[in-house]
Amino acid sequence: MISRTMTDRNLCKVAGFSVTSSILAMAFSTSALAQAIPEEGATDAPLSGNAIVVTANKREQDLNDVGLAVSVVTGDALQERGIVSLEDIAQSIPGLSFTPTANSTPVYTLRGVGFYETSLGAYPTVPIYIDEMPLSFPATAANSAFDLERIEVLKGPQGTLFGQNATGGAINYIAAKPTFDLQAGINLSYGRFNEVTAEGFISGPLSDTLRARVAGRYERADGWQISNTRPNDRNGEREVIAGRLLLDFEPSDGLRFQLNLNGWHEGGETLSPQYVATNPQQLTLGPAVAAEQFSPLNPRAADWTPGLPRKSNDMVQAGLRADIDVSDSITLTSLSSFVHYKQDQAQEGDGLRAVSLDLITDIGEINSFAQELRIANDGGSAFRWLLGANLELSEVDQLLEVSCPDSSTAPLFFPDCGVNYFANQEMTNYAFFGNFEYEFSNTLTLKAGARYTQSERDAELCSRDVSATGDTGSFFYDILLGGALGPYPTGACYTINDQGETINGVAPFAPGAFADSLDEDNISWRVGLDWSPTPDLLFYGNLARGYKAGSYPAVSATTFTAFLPVKQESVLSYEAGLKAGVFDGAMNIAAAGYFYDYTDKQIRSKRLAAPFGILDVLQNIPSSEVLGFEVELSGSPAPGLTTSVAFNYTDAQIKDFTGINAAGVVASFDDTRVPFTPKYQVSGNFDYETRLSNSIDGFIGGSVSYRSSTVAIIGGDFQTPTITESAVGNPFVIDSYTTVDLRAGISSANDTWRISIFGNNVFNEYYWTNVVASFDTIGRYTGEPATYGVSLSYRY
Repeated sequence: MISRTMTDRNLCKVAGFSVTSSILAMAFSTSALAQAIPEEGATDAPLSGNAIVVTANKREQDLNDVGLAVSVVTGDALQERGIVSLEDIAQSIPGLSFTPTANSTPVYTLRGVGFYETSLGAYPTVPIYIDEMPLSFPATAANSAFDLERIEVLKGPQGTLFGQNATGGAINYIAAKPTFDLQAGINLSYGRFNEVTAEGFISGPLSDTLRARVAGRYERADGWQISNTRPNDRNGEREVIAGRLLLDFEPSDGLRFQLNLNGWHEGGETLSPQYVATNPQQLTLGPAVAAEQFSPLNPRAADWTPGLPRKSNDMVQAGLRADIDVSDSITLTSLSSFVHYKQDQAQEGDGLRAVSLDLITDIGEINSFAQELRIANDGGSAFRWLLGANLELSEVDQLLEVSCPDSSTAPLFFPDCGVNYFANQEMTNYAFFGNFEYEFSNTLTLKAGARYTQSERDAELCSRDVSATGDTGSFFYDILLGGALGPYPTGACYTINDQGETINGVAPFAPGAFADSLDEDNISWRVGLDWSPTPDLLFYGNLARGYKAGSYPAVSATTFTAFLPVKQESVLSYEAGLKAGVFDGAMNIAAAGYFYDYTDKQIRSKRLAAPFGILDVLQNIPSSEVLGFEVELSGSPAPGLTTSVAFNYTDAQIKDFTGINAAGVVASFDDTRVPFTPKYQVSGNFDYETRLSNSIDGFIGGSVSYRSSTVAIIGGDFQTPTITESAVGNPFVIDSYTTVDLRAGISSANDTWRISIFGNNVFNEYYWTNVVASFDTIGRYTGEPATYGVSLSYRY
């Protein structure tokens, strides 16, 4: 089943945890209201006016006082640079990589730690939050980066405060908050491919105790990909409608509520890969595929089955935060959120008019509830502590249908080649955590934290044939099973139990649905030391271990082996760094060095499934290592000029793995590169503003991003022997690339209005971010070509 509600068992857990949180909140409220008025003169020291405030430790701090590697993109920078997506964010943060996938489930890798898995129910290694409310699955965060105060990217394992699945780090979207006075703003832009965007907000008080902010974004654009065989056909059309309502309610000095209702709808077309190489599963390609030509090597070139790429996806999130001041220095916080996501799309799998492998149906649904309850003292004490617990209940259903009538395998075994498969999963995660900091002196602080997590996942997986001909199912029943079970019943699970024991009532060597459970627990922890010999200088060192839970795949399978899960992975991190204000505080510098001992890395790869060829499977890589360092310099070196430069070096190596990679190569992959991890990443940005007249300012700015080469699969540097023809040499190498964005314009002296022109990827760099081995073909996913336009903004 693809559509269902929370089970009774999970509903009881939700209700029980929520009621417990409410009772605790009510129990404290009377005391809180009585003690909320602070003693005269008892105020926290304010942050400096030029400070960037972050919440990496779940409390507000100056970025330069946080003994962690944190990259921040401010709301003004997001607007000026036109950053609206995860791909845009990754281009701005060295060490972070964004990878589109064949299933349109994005993957992000931070400092070599990432989970390349396209299933809808796969947790990422770098989770995303909106105001500490989790968007636990990558697809749910696709269009939430609008009307933000800032974005915080926390690097390294964040398991103690942000949960077990943050082995690579965490990304926090901080929404722009309701204001105490009436404010409004709108931004309109028009660009290449008839791209129209409109974003606006209105914010202000509704009463003495209630403030509100309403924000929205609309985006639409024509397709930018050009069909190689139909010059008048375009692909890549997109339309996004997103909105957010924030309510801040303060009925008393010691009681605060924040309601966040947000959501989006995304329509249009999924992107197509470029066909660049052949990797036939049988001796020769099918005639329709053999007749196809490789794609031209330019950004816009691609091809697809006419009418196939499409998407209509929706996400809604509701989050409620309650803060109760138990005393002058202690606050109880409750965070409750619910996310619903619905997906209905189809993807071009091979970049051809022919159908070697296309995903003609990819529908799914996510329902995820999260509740956190914590209590903490304020940041003004020498001993700072935080204790808490949280619960997550999620259900993810995904149903996919593959079409492959032109593949090399189809005419030999099942000419119609229609395969339908689903993965229904339930996750229950609960945790208890604590974080502590103690200032031995004004210059030395000891930090420690730990989280115990219990994780359960139930899965039901099935491959079946629902076509009118039923030839795929009949092949299993009539040929592989020898006709012993009679004719294939349409819609039955035909996957064969090859595990040697009865599973879910399915006897060995019999067909049926696979059902299984994962039950794992772990203790994430961090210890560290901060030394600040002067107010403008901080040295820090951290030792941390983080975990990511195991997972089941959504794959087309011939045997139960393909349905087996990966177990939990872990990262042991050693990191040391510094933060300093230089040139009398005009510039800030942050530097860090790190080493990760990466155990049981999870990855989606392949297995040999004779006589069909290579099929998807999840695998654990026993041992990997990551060594690197990074430097960021930012500030205002001259009046009117703001600039930032960042450099990241990451050497990520697989140390122990023998198996099959995503191209079907059987080998030892020791000392090979971790995929999607460029060794060198550099970014630079500048903005200069000057007075042109008494009422008008002029501005100019630019951004540069460089990524060195990487690989798309384990062993991507190997020359794959099964590739019979290639237009690009080794197709699994992702070449280095540089993109340049420029902008300029004028504004009113008080910045009420602003008019600008912009260009992104102005030199039309041809680059790609992923390479996927399909059934008989290999395709690239390219970045967008040069775009340009004009923008107008107005604020009241």
